[in-house]
Amino acid sequence: MNHILPVVLCGFLLLPGCAFFGYYKHPKADWAPPEEAATVKFPNALGEGAQLTGPMLAALKVAMDEYRPPSIKPEVLMNLEQRCLSRWENIDARVVQASENLFYVQFLPDLKGCTPNYMVLESGALYAIDGKGRILAKEQ
Repeated sequence: MNHILPVVLCGFLLLPGCAFFGYYKHPKADWAPPEEAATVKFPNALGEGAQLTGPMLAALKVAMDEYRPPSIKPEVLMNLEQRCLSRWENIDARVVQASENLFYVQFLPDLKGCTPNYMVLESGALYAIDGKGRILAKEQ
């Protein structure tokens, strides 16, 4: 029993260090209160919406994690422009399936949500992603 306490304490002290080794816990999504959720009326069909296949979603997820890693917290960035461009609501995306095993994913900033007259010369990215979820190339 005397040997277990130092091991447990050491584990708790080293646990925050996991962040330095790439460990990242994804936060759960926020849910609206039940009274607000009760007002939602789902449509009978989503024919007008964009349809992404499973492989397209996988390619999009790989590109999203590379373009803006989940560990980035917009609220802690010092620069106002960086905070703006680090939020997904200010980024437009396009996914194109070129062949069975080749997808192109493009991210373009939508600066309307940023500061007035803000202009970015080199922003956005275009990724080529294979069917195995590997990034083949990136173009900026």
